[in-house]
Amino acid sequence: MEKRLYAIVDIETTSGYASDNQMIEIAVAIHDGEQVIETYETLLNPNRKIPPYIAGFTGISDEM
Repeated sequence: MEKRLYAIVDIETTSGYASDNQMIEIAVAIHDGEQVIETYETLLNPNRKIPPYIAGFTGISDEM
C-alpha cells in the first residue's frame, strides 16, 4: 500500500482580522500518517510592529 504524505501548515499573523493582517511566521510539518518526517519554519517581516497581545500569544517579537 502506498503511503500518503500530508502537509500540516501553521501561519501566525499580526491580527485576527483578514482585512488588516500580515503574516509573521509560516511553519510546515510533513506527516506520513504515523509521524512527522520533515519540518520547515521561517519568520517573515510584516513591515509593521507586532501588537503586544500577538507577541505574547506567539512568542514572536519585533526584534526577531
